[in-house]
Amino acid sequence: MKQLLVMVLCAALLIGCNTNRTLSYEEVTMKDLDKGDQVFYQHAQAENGVYLFYDTSDDKLVIYFNTSHENQEDYAVDFTNFDVESDGDTLHILYDKNQDEGESKTFQEQQFYEVQLDKEYETIELFENGDMAAFTSIYS
Repeated sequence: MKQLLVMVLCAALLIGCNTNRTLSYEEVTMKDLDKGDQVFYQHAQAENGVYLFYDTSDDKLVIYFNTSHENQEDYAVDFTNFDVESDGDTLHILYDKNQDEGESKTFQEQQFYEVQLDKEYETIELFENGDMAAFTSIYS
């Protein structure tokens, strides 16, 4: 009887520890953000840049690209090719920033990406056009 109880407890422990989380992301809109994430947005919209909000309760990141203060008459800024990669205990956040000085004035002032984490990371690195960059601000 004890052996059966121990086996059931071990099986329950193994099943409970298997979360099957995967590293993934999706582009979201402002209205898709949780209320706590929207508070972060209100603080971050003051200046242009790339912002990181780390929600430890849900194991997720929100990446916010803000260009609402760019001079639209001079050029348009576009963020493309967003991606996330895992390298051991380091998370790489990659994107391309394009500035269009030509005829096309397509302009997307804000972009949000929600990143679901598969584990805890010790380091988060940001790469713009393949070069290491810095977040404008980080919130938690």
